Amino acid sequence: MKRETVSRAVRGTWVLTIASLFSEFLSAVYRIPLQNIVGDRGYFIYQQVYPIYGIFSVLALTGLPVVLSKTFAQQENDAAKNRLLKLTFVILLAISIGATAVLWGASRYIASFMGDPSLYLEIRTVSLAFLLVPFEASLRGLFQSDLIMEPSAISQVLEQFIRIVLIIVAAVMFSKSTINLYQMGALANSGSFFGGIVAVVVLLFTFFKKERNFFQKTNSVNVKLEKGLGLEIILIIFFTGITIFYQFIDSFSMLRLLMRSGMPLNQAEIMKGVFDRAQPLIQLGIVISLSFISTIMPQLRQGQQSEKNKSLINSMVRVCIVLAIAETAGLIALMPDVNTMLFTDSTGSVALAIYMCSIFFVSTINLLIAVTSGDASKNFAKLLIFIFSLIIKIGLNIILIPRFHISGAALATVGSEIVILIGLILIYRRDLEFLSLSWDFMVKSLSSGLIMALSVRALEQFTLHFIELTRGTSVLINLILIPVGILIFVFLIAHLKILKKSEWEILPLGAKITKFIKVEE
Repeated sequence: MKRETVSRAVRGTWVLTIASLFSEFLSAVYRIPLQNIVGDRGYFIYQQVYPIYGIFSVLALTGLPVVLSKTFAQQENDAAKNRLLKLTFVILLAISIGATAVLWGASRYIASFMGDPSLYLEIRTVSLAFLLVPFEASLRGLFQSDLIMEPSAISQVLEQFIRIVLIIVAAVMFSKSTINLYQMGALANSGSFFGGIVAVVVLLFTFFKKERNFFQKTNSVNVKLEKGLGLEIILIIFFTGITIFYQFIDSFSMLRLLMRSGMPLNQAEIMKGVFDRAQPLIQLGIVISLSFISTIMPQLRQGQQSEKNKSLINSMVRVCIVLAIAETAGLIALMPDVNTMLFTDSTGSVALAIYMCSIFFVSTINLLIAVTSGDASKNFAKLLIFIFSLIIKIGLNIILIPRFHISGAALATVGSEIVILIGLILIYRRDLEFLSLSWDFMVKSLSSGLIMALSVRALEQFTLHFIELTRGTSVLINLILIPVGILIFVFLIAHLKILKKSEWEILPLGAKITKFIKVEE
C-alpha cells in the first residue's frame, strides 16, 4: 500500500473524529444549561422526541454517508459518480418527502403513544429536518469516498453550532416565561432543520466549487452496484443508529413501565430525564468508532484493492477497540463525578454507569458490521439478529424497569447489545482472525481497561474521604483523575505490547508517544 494512501486515510479519520468530537462536546455542553434551566422534566420533554432527530442524524451524518461512500468509491470514473449522485439524490428525496409527510400527519398519534399528547408540535418540527437528508447524505458520501473529510467535518460542526444556539435561546426564553415547556421543546428541536440548512449550503458550495460537469447528461454511463446493496444500506443504517432505536423503545415504554411500579407521572418524567443524561456521553463515546468506519468503508473494494488495504483496516479496527475500552472504563469509574459536573448532582449514576458499557459494545458491533459489509451472504442473518435484539430490549424493559427503574432500562439496553455481539461472533467465529482480533488481544485490552478503572475508582474514593462531592469538587476530581487514568492505560497498553508501533502511530501524536515510551515494532 502506498504510504500516501495510509496518510490520507489516517488524516481523514482524525479530521472527522476531531470535528465529531467537537460537535459532540458542544452537544454535551448545551445539555448542561438546558437541564439546569428547564430541570429534569423539561429535559425529558426535549429528549423524548430526540430519537426522531437521531434517525435523521444517522441518515444525514453517519450511517447513510458511510455506506454511500463505499459505493461511490467503487465507480470507475467521475461520470459514473455523477450519475450515481443524481440517482441517489432522487431516491432519497422521494423517501424523505414521504417520511416528513408521515411524521407530520401522524404526529398526534405518535405523541399520544409516547405518553404525552402535547409533544406533537415537537414531532412536526423535527420532521422537517428529513427534507435535508438527500443533500447531506449524498454529498457527504461522495466526499468521503475520496477520503476528503473536511467538507463533512466543517458542515457537521456548523450544523451542530446553529442547533445548539437555538436550543439555548429556547431554554432562556422559557426561563423568562416567554414560552411554555412544549413551545421550548419545539423551538429547541427546530435547530435540527435550521442547522441542517447551513450544512447543506456548505456542502453544495464545496461541491460546485470542485465539480464543473455535474449537469452534463450521464444517462449512458454505467453505474457499478454491488449485489445486495439495498440490504447492506439497511444494515449500516440500523447498526450505526443502534442506540437511537433502543432510545425509541425507551421513549414509547419507559413512562408507562415506571408508572406501573407505582411512580407518579411527574416523577416518572423526571426519572426519564435523568436517564437521558447518558445520551451525550454515549454519543461522544462512539464518535471515534464511527469516524474510523467512515474511513474504512471507502477502502472496502472488491478484489485486489481490498487486499491492498487489509493491513491498514486491521490496524484501525484494533486501535478503535482499544480506545473504546479506555472510554468505557474511564466513564464508569468516574460516573458520579462526571454526572455531578455536567448535571449538578449524582442522581442516577449507577444506571448511567451501566449504560456506559454501550460505548464498547456498540463500537465493536459497528466495526464488525462495517468490515464485513461486503459479505452479502450473511447480511440477512445480521438483520435478523438486529430485529431479535429489539425484541429482547422490549422484553427486558418490561421485566426490569418496574423492578429496577432506570437501572433496569440500562441493563436492558446493554443486554440487547450483548445479544447482537454474540450473534455476530457466532456468524463469523471462523473468520475473526482476519481482523487480528485474537483472544490474547481482547483479554489484554479488557484487562487493561479493568485495571485502569479500578485504580481510578480507588483514587476517587480516597479523595472523597477528604472532600465532599459537589459540582466544584467534581470538576477538580475529573481534571486530576482523567489524565491519571490515561497515563495508567497507556502504560498498560505499552507494557503488555497490545498495539504494534504502526498502530500507535495511527493515534494523534502517536509517533512522539512511541519515542517517549520506547515502543518497538
